[in-house]
Amino acid sequence: MSENNIKKPREGKVKRIGKKMGKSKAKHWVKKYQKANPKETHGWLFGDDILKTLLKYEGCEGIWFFKGINDDGEEKLVMFPADEEGNILNKKIKSLGAAAAMKDGDGIDDDPADDSRNCPPWCPQGLDG
Repeated sequence: MSENNIKKPREGKVKRIGKKMGKSKAKHWVKKYQKANPKETHGWLFGDDILKTLLKYEGCEGIWFFKGINDDGEEKLVMFPADEEGNILNKKIKSLGAAAAMKDGDGIDDDPADDSRNCPPWCPQGLDG
């Protein structure tokens, strides 16, 4: 088992994970990634409706973002609501494999979220200035 896959004790402060950063530093990091990975997906855009929906889940204190591959072979970002210890909230999902197997219209509306707009081709303005 690699070091990244070892379960580590969590401090139960998921709400406090992450911080703001300067815009110029953020743009630099993004441009650096794009230059190093020109053929990769550079970003994903989600509307605030789905973000607010996930954050409203009872006990949600954060959102996990995972890369996935949809049925058409496209790289996508999949979001899961997380509890205070960083665990995925949805008890119905036992693994990411189970999540990937779910289809739209399965009658379950509290599962992971996807359906973003990918960059490229749907890229924003504002990274150059």
